[in-house]
Amino acid sequence: MNRLEKIIYTLAKKSSQFAQAALVLVMLVIVANILMRAWWKPLPGSYELVEILGAVILSMGAAYCAVTRGHVTVSLLVDRLSKRKQAVVDLLTGTVSFIFISIISWGMIKYGKMVFSRGLETASLSIPLYPFYFLLAAGLVMLALTAMLEVFKALNILIRSKE
Repeated sequence: MNRLEKIIYTLAKKSSQFAQAALVLVMLVIVANILMRAWWKPLPGSYELVEILGAVILSMGAAYCAVTRGHVTVSLLVDRLSKRKQAVVDLLTGTVSFIFISIISWGMIKYGKMVFSRGLETASLSIPLYPFYFLLAAGLVMLALTAMLEVFKALNILIRSKE
């Protein structure tokens, strides 16, 4: 289990660093657009760039947020349960999360293939869109792996608590 945790954590951290780089690019695009507007020449396609990079930031950062438990959880009732019952709740929520995120990932891959086959691109800069759909799918796969890891942890607690 420890090895799997380390692998998923490392992958999530690398994808998070990719998201951080995209965030820096978004800031640079916005600042460049503001500065260029002073000379009445706004940065062409800035809206498209920020929109695409925003999707990259969200998808690549979600897995790391889940691994480090950086998200907000409301566990008023669950915290009062025994460790075994908490593990059951974690097992159920982790399984449901894994299933839904996996389905969404699969759908995003299918959609990326369709976008690739049709050659869809952005309106003003003509940036191909399919790499970003595949990147979004990769981020969702990472998020599904973190949900799977939570399922394994909950199962481990349930198995060990029987002993």
